[in-house]
Amino acid sequence: MGLQYLTDRPELSHDRGKIFDAIGEGRITAKQLESSDLYYKIAGRIHMFPLLEEMLDSNDTIFKYNGKLNTYSVIKADYIMKNEMKGKNMFLFLAEKETRGRFFCRSFFPQDKMDYTKNQASWTLLYKKKVTLSTGEEEILYDRFKR
Repeated sequence: MGLQYLTDRPELSHDRGKIFDAIGEGRITAKQLESSDLYYKIAGRIHMFPLLEEMLDSNDTIFKYNGKLNTYSVIKADYIMKNEMKGKNMFLFLAEKETRGRFFCRSFFPQDKMDYTKNQASWTLLYKKKVTLSTGEEEILYDRFKR
């Protein structure tokens, strides 16, 4: 979400996990984040954050991510998704957990100047499943194998 850019907010100088726990528990509020003089750096991400689930559920463009092709980026990811959301290209970087077949969001932001998918290998999605963690319910989002 780019909270690391809000260097003028001391409550954000802790471990990421603790920061997100504090946000979830309401100890860090949107008002506090917005009061940062540097909030403009992440405003686009915050504005688009409610679309994250829709982006993950979509079947738009997926690329195998090779960070060496983006020398100005320090993002360590296995895949990148590029979707048009509300008239803007959004990038979502995914990394695979040690548990194979499980992924997490490494980074998420709207396109500014650079297209992070340039020269990346495009993949064709064949199958995608969504699991609701709270219920264990599984939903097939996309299945090219279905007859």
